[in-house]
Amino acid sequence: MSESKRDRDRATEAFRRWARAGCPGPDQIRDGKGAEDLRACVAVFAVLGHSQQRRANFPAYEIECAVRDVYMAEPMRKLRWSELSGRVRRVAFCLCADERTVYRWLSMARRMWVDFRDKTCQ
Repeated sequence: MSESKRDRDRATEAFRRWARAGCPGPDQIRDGKGAEDLRACVAVFAVLGHSQQRRANFPAYEIECAVRDVYMAEPMRKLRWSELSGRVRRVAFCLCADERTVYRWLSMARRMWVDFRDKTCQ
């Protein structure tokens, strides 16, 4: 199942917007435009942070670190060209992982975000 560019960009922007808002909890998010997107971010981090599964196919801690360090670093500043790839390289080095693995972790977080957003919109 491939991820559409639109979903990828919306998920990335939602994580950045949630960081700009100070990572509020679900009860602190006011109803309005984009509220379900921010609630989906809260849900993704709740699942990653409280995951009882520490298996090889669900590296919750690494996914959370990758999202925080790649998408949520300096959320107030506009992204420059190829800035995310540099951040991915840095995360891969710090976590002793391959860059493809970091991209896979980010993709898993975006897919989780899309799933939670779709459930809250229905």
